[in-house]
Amino acid sequence: MRDVSQAKNEELFRNVNERIETLSQTVAQDDPMMEYLCECDSAGCYERVRATRGEYESVRADPTHFIVLAGHQDPDLGRVIFSNDRFLVVEKQGAPARDAVETDPRDT
Repeated sequence: MRDVSQAKNEELFRNVNERIETLSQTVAQDDPMMEYLCECDSAGCYERVRATRGEYESVRADPTHFIVLAGHQDPDLGRVIFSNDRFLVVEKQGAPARDAVETDPRDT
């Protein structure tokens, strides 16, 4: 069973990243890198992920997708669907995916 604190950690960092994204609306999507928080499930992770606004928007287009640093993915919660030299995109599956959809800050 999925640990509730893991889900809460992912939700918290996704919400913080949404706030960063809102504040960065004056930056063009193809502008240089921005820093987002790693959206992994580790409560002690405060590492930064470097991505353009366009890259972040492409991740957030699907509420089951999370941006994490390499090595921060949890294969029990999802699968890596994209990787580059700066970050991975993890797609949650099963119950974690349902949680991600239900808590999506963009679902208004």
